[in-house]
Amino acid sequence: MNNTRLPILAALLAGWITVADAQTETATAETATLTYQDPLAYQDPSAPIDERVEDLLGRMTLEEKVAQLNSISIRGSAATQEGFVVMKKTITERLNNGIGQIENTFDPRPPRKSVEQVNKMQQYLIDNTRLKIPALIGSECLHGHAGYNSTVFPVPLAMASSWNPELVNEAFNAIGIESRVRGSHEAHTPVLDLGRDPRWGRIEESYGEDTYLVSQMALAVVSGLQGGKSGDPGRDHIVSAPKHFAGYGQVVGGRNFAATPIETKTLMDDILPPFEVAVKIAGAQGMMASHCDVGGVPAHGNRWLLTELLRDQWGFKGMVVSDYMDIKRLEEFHHVAATVQDAARMALIAGMDLDLPDGVAYQELTAVIKNEPELESYLDQSVSRILRLKFMMGLFEDPFVDADVAEKIVGQPSHVALAEQLALESITLLRNPENILPLQLDSLDQIAVIGPNAASELIGNYTMQNDYVVSLLKGITDFASDSSTVKYQKGCGLGTFDPKSGYRSASLKDELPMIEKAVKLAANSGVAIVCVGGDTKSAREAFYRPGVRGDRSTLGLLGNQKELVMRVIETGTPTVVVLMGGRPFSIPEIAEQPCAILNTFYLGQTNGTAVAKVLFGEVNPSGKLPLSVPRSVGQLPVYYSQKATSFYKDYWEETSRPLFPFGHGLSYTTFETSNLKLASQEFAMDEPVKFSVQVKNTGKVAGAEVVQVYFRDKVASVVRPEKLLVRFQKVFLEPGQTKELSFELSPKIDLSFTGIEMERVTEPGEFELTVGGSLDSELKETFLVR
Repeated sequence: MNNTRLPILAALLAGWITVADAQTETATAETATLTYQDPLAYQDPSAPIDERVEDLLGRMTLEEKVAQLNSISIRGSAATQEGFVVMKKTITERLNNGIGQIENTFDPRPPRKSVEQVNKMQQYLIDNTRLKIPALIGSECLHGHAGYNSTVFPVPLAMASSWNPELVNEAFNAIGIESRVRGSHEAHTPVLDLGRDPRWGRIEESYGEDTYLVSQMALAVVSGLQGGKSGDPGRDHIVSAPKHFAGYGQVVGGRNFAATPIETKTLMDDILPPFEVAVKIAGAQGMMASHCDVGGVPAHGNRWLLTELLRDQWGFKGMVVSDYMDIKRLEEFHHVAATVQDAARMALIAGMDLDLPDGVAYQELTAVIKNEPELESYLDQSVSRILRLKFMMGLFEDPFVDADVAEKIVGQPSHVALAEQLALESITLLRNPENILPLQLDSLDQIAVIGPNAASELIGNYTMQNDYVVSLLKGITDFASDSSTVKYQKGCGLGTFDPKSGYRSASLKDELPMIEKAVKLAANSGVAIVCVGGDTKSAREAFYRPGVRGDRSTLGLLGNQKELVMRVIETGTPTVVVLMGGRPFSIPEIAEQPCAILNTFYLGQTNGTAVAKVLFGEVNPSGKLPLSVPRSVGQLPVYYSQKATSFYKDYWEETSRPLFPFGHGLSYTTFETSNLKLASQEFAMDEPVKFSVQVKNTGKVAGAEVVQVYFRDKVASVVRPEKLLVRFQKVFLEPGQTKELSFELSPKIDLSFTGIEMERVTEPGEFELTVGGSLDSELKETFLVR
């Protein structure tokens, strides 16, 4: 992974604008770099940051300090729609003492208008506040900056399917650049919750079920957004604030805002490590706390979590931001505080720095501290952390951004090409009986494109409008129309949702004419490509207000989609099922049919282009599942790394094993993994475990294989998982080509766990390695750690 900022930046901007050009244009922008007459100590850019923070803090009134822990949001306000003049009438009274952060998430404006808005707000703070402290601008960057026409990459669950952290790092480097040139400084990104319950509406935001895979993605995303692993975003990248710290993905029943009863060992061994990697290795400068409780104490008021663990043990130096409204929820939702002031007090003592999105609770801090002056020391700590970031990012010298630069960089072709490459590597081939795929275009007179998602331009949640989305139908038409006729039928819908009455599926009788048209088209075509799945309403964040849902109690295809697919298959026409949506789908009946199945989740703006290239064999699929796909809801939990006893018995009706296991993914070629060689059969506790393996492309076309390394602790003092992923590497091979891959493990880190005394330990004994292209590979070797 490339850890240097400027070479990557220069490469990404090649053909558009160089780093030097960008700096020159920014310096000559309409709103120029700040200069001060008789500058105070904190205004001296040559002074050390700590000295500047101390000087500025000493000049601030209580009200000015409290303002730095507060935020305002322009999303949904009059300012968003009508401009800064209206905004001045509605929220500028909140800015009299300055402000810590301005939330500009889900920005509906084009880049130029976005820049103008941000610059006006920064200028207002400089012109109208005593200390002229600029604001941080908050954003969302789940899979691209959430602004109009920013480049949209695949959703995180799809990115994780690529098993290519280096490529993910490049993507988020581009996202960090696009965000900064639009005026953003911090992103509530990435989601490092483990996605182990596909009923959960936010699972598409996760990087899957496995701790090690999510940790590698954490390193890739955080260092990409921040421009390297130095922990300094500088002036061309942004602060990464991973979320939700910690454990939110483990809500019971997969229901947003539900309880999170997490075993201590699970918390320490499974849930916390990705966040620890984000802090200790990637140098995250932000952190967003979770909606949930940790050990019965809500995260937003949990001093053990936010201070003793995060700061004292892990050495975190950045700022902790609240999830939206969650400080107030200590009072109104968790009921651990009697009043909003009590909630603000609890959060401040816990180590919560910034109240998003509108400072509903922290507006009360002035009154709280006047009543308890001894709490000002906590306030000073939080203010110092926020000011440190503002100095680090150069905002006191230049809080402005250049609209011309933003227009040239946002959505530029090199970023779109990167999005397509990531989409291509994320597509996962689940089944391919009789080698239905790749399709031979020269033998197809007519191609049927069918399904409720076939013409859809869905790109996933946490995005804004993008004018350049390629649907599956358009992608196939563009690719194949010169040699084949492409015809489309929707077939059926996904059903409807009403906030009062809930979900309602259309009856089969009502949709039967649509289905019959699609079936007739399939029968008269050389191949039927059926795109089914879900949408951004049926899998989404379920907000804390009535009628907004996104979690599911079943995992099958909604509405009459299964009926549509089965009837198309019954025509005898070769059928390819493309699954698109924000979660995996339980489709055991379809998986038994003679059809090929591709899984895509949401692939971003280049969706149709990427899928078409895989369907017709221009690109060989190389994705692997980042989670286990259950046969039914009744199997849950089905994630692979449960304790070894978890899969001991099957159900009455079916096996306990998933429909498609973690790490599964097929190719148009075949691979052979062999010659697993350990450097020794015995290793000391402080000695690296070194081993190598050979992988060969034994097929006829080029392709990429993901070599997965699992280990098993053969005897331990506590019950351990049957297998745990500990390394992986994606390797591209030409037909007949062989490569040797080398790996190295640290017994004290990679083989450790929380032991019977609740301390992190690696116990001497035998360990078994399993290496290959899937969870069930048979290539194994045993070694001893003494």
